[in-house]
Amino acid sequence: MGSVLSGCGGEAPAPVPPEDIAQGQQLPTVMSCPVGSTMNRFSPPLSVVPRDTTVTGTSTFSNCVSLSGEVTSGELSVHVELPGFACQDLLEVGSARADITWNTGESSTLLQTRGSVQVSNATVAITYVGTVESGKFQGATAIRTLTYFDVNLFDCFSSRGVPGMSGVTTLTLLGLP
Repeated sequence: MGSVLSGCGGEAPAPVPPEDIAQGQQLPTVMSCPVGSTMNRFSPPLSVVPRDTTVTGTSTFSNCVSLSGEVTSGELSVHVELPGFACQDLLEVGSARADITWNTGESSTLLQTRGSVQVSNATVAITYVGTVESGKFQGATAIRTLTYFDVNLFDCFSSRGVPGMSGVTTLTLLGLP
């Protein structure tokens, strides 16, 4: 099941990278949230055996700086049903939508693709790249990182499974059309 991202929402088509990014050109930073926390829960806990799984979670962004100066924080909430999901799907490339509510009461919908996954000891680092599909900052390129700590992937092989992951997150929005 490679088309769904845990912690991001339901299935979605892969976004097309903006031409500027594809050509390696620099885009101005529209908004940056350098500090954030993230937590996801899996029910039932993930194992190597694929099963229908509910993912719930929250990513909270703080200390955000935007060109307008209005946006200073945001919260991304997740609740998604994943059929036949297993531990190995955490490492799959896929795309999904995610909704963020900003401190201003406005919202943004991100369409993003998991660009890279790195696993080192008990740390899982994930980078998503996509676009702001609708709402505030529509048309901007979105880069979101998540670094989960103390993830014991050996639990995938145990009866306990992996009940959840928590760590830190960042969000940067680049350029506007």
